[in-house]
Amino acid sequence: MTAPRPKDVSKELADRIQADIDYFGGELPEKTAISWRGYLAAMLEWQLLSVFEYRQLLEGIPSVEDDPAIDILKGRE
Repeated sequence: MTAPRPKDVSKELADRIQADIDYFGGELPEKTAISWRGYLAAMLEWQLLSVFEYRQLLEGIPSVEDDPAIDILKGRE
């Protein structure tokens, strides 16, 4: 059974991501984007975010070529 989570976790994350975007003048640097992608992937894996919330939050983060967060999330074979 999954522990209850705050109802507004997705909103809090969206606000934090936006704060970083604002801090960096409107665009996240690649290292920060990679970090956010990894952070969100971990939250998805631990069921702290739904797939819908995860995808919605990723929309505000620049894509990363050969995203290591996705490789870690999927597992390596």
